[in-house]
Amino acid sequence: MSASELIRIIALFGAGICIGAGAIGPSAGIGFIGAKALQGMSENRKQEGALLKTMLIAMAVAETTAVYALVIAVLLMFVV
Repeated sequence: MSASELIRIIALFGAGICIGAGAIGPSAGIGFIGAKALQGMSENRKQEGALLKTMLIAMAVAETTAVYALVIAVLLMFVV
């Protein structure tokens, strides 16, 4: 096995670890955000629209870390 093959194997392994670990936090955060928003909507029907907008914005912000992990994983797979 040559050095370039070893580097490629390590980069692919790192990409898998990156996207795997990078998806755990956002998925837990999005679940927590959704649960709390639904709880708030069930308790206060008048604020349902405002809570929905806030929930969607918060979910989008939480998802950005997973997108960053995906970008790093793609870079590791195709550039290295």
